[in-house]
Amino acid sequence: MDFFLPPRCVLCGSSATRSCLCEACKSDLPWIASQCLQCGLPLNTSKDEICGQCIAKTPPFTHTLAALKYQFPADRLVQSFKFNRQLVAGRILSRIMSERAIRTGIDLPGAIIPVPLHRRRLVQRGFNQAYELAADISKHLNLPLLAMALRRRRNTKAQSGLNRKQRRKNLSNAFYWAGATKPCRHIALVDDVMTTGTTVAECTRVLKTAGAKRVDVWVAARAIRARKR
Repeated sequence: MDFFLPPRCVLCGSSATRSCLCEACKSDLPWIASQCLQCGLPLNTSKDEICGQCIAKTPPFTHTLAALKYQFPADRLVQSFKFNRQLVAGRILSRIMSERAIRTGIDLPGAIIPVPLHRRRLVQRGFNQAYELAADISKHLNLPLLAMALRRRRNTKAQSGLNRKQRRKNLSNAFYWAGATKPCRHIALVDDVMTTGTTVAECTRVLKTAGAKRVDVWVAARAIRARKR
């Protein structure tokens, strides 16, 4: 099949390996060199550390694993996957996330959980991008996937355009634990992009109330100016 339909890079259209991302575009991705260990915010330091915001107000999650800055051309990958249903872009992102987890040597969780969509949004979009990422990561790292254990009870409005206070109010009581038993001790929560962290923070509170002791956040990309909103 590669002879008749040679793989093409999803970003530039040139010849690529089966990963569908050419080496030039891969090197152009805005990789995060150092980041806040807690919220994943990219830092202008030589090593990972805790940012001032997290020192001043500790988020409920323990650690954030983010591979890319949410800027060109990573934003094109995310948007093609999320809004144009280009699943190959999602597979590229999930592989990047899996490789990041292995390379950093972080403690792997007992299970991974995708940030849920409300059923109305799921019908409109046709798929949950967080679930697709989590499902691929589950296969790559051989981790249990709890696909339906965390659910969204309210079809909240889009978070974009809302300030931090409005985001928290918008998501208040939006999620609930639907697992047959309490969650395992260590959970990784998977999503495509982390902006202010309000969504994953609310999910973390629900998971901890249900019995989880540690919740990490795994995202494909981290917004750079999230803390200024």
